[in-house]
Amino acid sequence: MTLEEITKLVKENGKTKEEQIRILRKSRAQLLDEIHSKQQLLDQLDYMIHEVRKGDFLHE
Repeated sequence: MTLEEITKLVKENGKTKEEQIRILRKSRAQLLDEIHSKQQLLDQLDYMIHEVRKGDFLHE
């Protein structure tokens, strides 16, 4: 989700400050989940690189 999409969502659905904050916090939590998923993938790739360099990576 882009910042423009989030801004539109807040403007269309955030009637009160509390609702606006709820929408923003939900968007933040979703983005953080995406970051964690990408970090896990990076960690796995780094491990695979390490294994290849050691010569322990199995060819399938």
